[in-house]
Amino acid sequence: MSDASDNGVGAGRLPVATVQRMERLVGGDAVTEGQILRFIAARYGAENLLYLPPQVAAEVCRRPADFIRAAKQYCQPELAL
Repeated sequence: MSDASDNGVGAGRLPVATVQRMERLVGGDAVTEGQILRFIAARYGAENLLYLPPQVAAEVCRRPADFIRAAKQYCQPELAL
């Protein structure tokens, strides 16, 4: 098992490869990306994807559509059905 020193990442940060994978999965238009950043700041206290908790990052990779939906519902609750 690797630790933060093995992949050049500081404590409390995800590996860059994981962040790049999440960006490919949930990235897109600027509005959605902004909503995702507001959502993770409010919900997890993370300033960007790099600082998400590892278990959250694993779920984002597993179910990106659910993560995007949750971010949109957080930022636009009036549109939730």
